[in-house]
Amino acid sequence: MKNILCFGDSNTWGYDYTTYSGQTECAQRLPWDQRWPGMLQIKLGQGYRVVEEAMNGRTTMCDDPYFPGVNGMKAFKIALDSHAPLDLVIIHLGVNDLKHMFCLTAGMIAFGNGALIQEAKKSRYGYPAPQVMLIAPPPVRKNISDCIFGFSYGVDAYQKSCKFGKLYQSTAEQYDCAYLDCGKLDFRLNDLDGLHYAKEDHKKLAEAVLKKIKEIM
Repeated sequence: MKNILCFGDSNTWGYDYTTYSGQTECAQRLPWDQRWPGMLQIKLGQGYRVVEEAMNGRTTMCDDPYFPGVNGMKAFKIALDSHAPLDLVIIHLGVNDLKHMFCLTAGMIAFGNGALIQEAKKSRYGYPAPQVMLIAPPPVRKNISDCIFGFSYGVDAYQKSCKFGKLYQSTAEQYDCAYLDCGKLDFRLNDLDGLHYAKEDHKKLAEAVLKKIKEIM
């Protein structure tokens, strides 16, 4: 049995922006078989166990005073321990680090992902260290600062997110792990908030991750 951990934010959790009415704190999530980790499990079939470890608002390493508990590094160590042994760890974070209150550059965000990679590559309980795949988020919408959650994002969020592809690739190369760039998958995103994946995007990501897994495992 191969064990795969998918560690991410709302775009791994399956945030369904079409269900957001403005009357509730958060939208509902897509059904399991429409979220990219669920579709990945179906495509891989028996012999693989895909673990979803996702949370709305999760950052790489930042504490958010408005949403306690979203610091990715703190949760990551727990997840790696509780789901051991793991054969592959997939990290898909970065969008929430674009919030203006964190004052992070794209390079700092990529650096934070590097710290997560280093943590993932540690051996636990005597098991071999897992392989790691780093996934770069696609650029957010240009007008994200005007969207429904735009109060949290600065006017330069789009420009920063456009740098994710190359910076994440450099980080993956630095730590010798697999890499996937969602910016090259022609995601549709959505016009409501400018950052959450459409159902079609989840399917594209599941297929791309599956292809990468076949290459490295």
